Amino acid sequence: MTKDPQKIIGKVLWVYPNSEGYGGIPNGMALLAWCLKDAGFETKCFDTTFLNSPPLTHYYRARHGGYMPADHEDYWGGWKPELVEKTTQLLEETIEDFKPDLIAVSIVDVCYAYAISLLKPIREKYDIPIVSGGITVTLAPEMVIKNDCFDFICVGEGEAALVELANCIVHKTDYSNIPNLWVKKDGEVFKNDLRVFKNLDEISFQNWDIFDKRHVYKPYMGAFRKTGFFELSRGCHFNCSFCCTGNLRKSYKGLGKYMRLRSIDSAFDEICYIKDKYNLELIFFIDDDFLGMTAQRFDYFCEQYHKRIDLPFYMQTRSETVNESYIKKLKEIKISTIAVGVESGDEEYRKKHLGRGMTNENIQNAFDIINKYEIRTTANVIIGMPGESEDKFISTIKFIKQLKPKSVSVNYFQPYLGTRMRTMAVKAGLIPEGHIISESNTSLDMPEFSRERMKFYYENFSEFIDGDLDIEHYGYATESDKQD
Repeated sequence: MTKDPQKIIGKVLWVYPNSEGYGGIPNGMALLAWCLKDAGFETKCFDTTFLNSPPLTHYYRARHGGYMPADHEDYWGGWKPELVEKTTQLLEETIEDFKPDLIAVSIVDVCYAYAISLLKPIREKYDIPIVSGGITVTLAPEMVIKNDCFDFICVGEGEAALVELANCIVHKTDYSNIPNLWVKKDGEVFKNDLRVFKNLDEISFQNWDIFDKRHVYKPYMGAFRKTGFFELSRGCHFNCSFCCTGNLRKSYKGLGKYMRLRSIDSAFDEICYIKDKYNLELIFFIDDDFLGMTAQRFDYFCEQYHKRIDLPFYMQTRSETVNESYIKKLKEIKISTIAVGVESGDEEYRKKHLGRGMTNENIQNAFDIINKYEIRTTANVIIGMPGESEDKFISTIKFIKQLKPKSVSVNYFQPYLGTRMRTMAVKAGLIPEGHIISESNTSLDMPEFSRERMKFYYENFSEFIDGDLDIEHYGYATESDKQD
């Protein structure tokens, strides 16, 4: 970890346009905030998480039984609708008080429209340059750069590009050729090349100081716990159609190895620092396929985790990477939950449309091994994907019952920019070419699987799994039947 800078050379204001009210410190922004801090910049965050809406994701998960009840108001506070009307005023007051040299905003699809609505009046009132980054910007730069709200966009990773941009603005030097940035200047757009990947061990720790302290609390197993999100790797070995990995791998070709590992020691240095500072109670590893590591690396992880961290932790992995020797060791070091992607219980559909080649037998074997060691499992499921019929989703329900997970996370299909499955939806005429999601809800309405039926299965998923509703008679399982 680097030392805190002594001299402030400039100010950067982050705008976090969280439109759905769900807490949790965003890993990427927190990393960039430390990079700026380490370079001598004072940073502040205008965060809309607890302003724009109640915790919608929390409510959605409650509908399908995806979490154990926990009162969010004790930790996140109560939300009031009048806060929405005050948001622009509060942002302007923050700008007036902080006087930033640069405004930075990180965007994902679901908050794109909301971010624009926040920035438009700011653009009209203040002459402060605005830079945008995030996965949506990286995958749809041509769309984003056309918006008048942005002077710059960051395509790809921003740890170095953002610091260079902030320095150029403060020192009034040319910023038109900074790698990873697209720059509007003198009526032109300079589309600079992407830079070679950085070694993950050279990247700073997360800076949580700029975020509302309520973000530290996450609902988990019936209680709110102080939780940290950390990465041991970036990238994924696989190429699922509902994920952007395939397009990212193409975009980053020639920049270095796409799948990068952070040393265990470096990652644990960061975890220990934040664990001690914020009294963490739970660790979430955000790696796409946690168990896809060599036996040597895995053994070292287990040894050092027990010595240095020794907290309950959550991870997600693929069924192909589950083996009994790994699971047995995880049981010994406070593993709390292992989440496994199932997505669909229809093996043929999963292989043909999702790009996931594992068999149902392989998935069953993974859950059997984890269940054998009495480790909490979560089965990840997607509902309402292109080409998915109601019968296919019924197959998913039956398969999940067979797997016997301790919990299930059900998510509506979201046609994210840069994914092959979005392209499928567009070609099938299910969404228009320019469609951008604005909420984490149903996106499609198909003849073979209507939006109404999707919502029915989503909201009654736990009843089907628990046996309160009989899937064999699903055609009769209406809301009135449930009440009877």
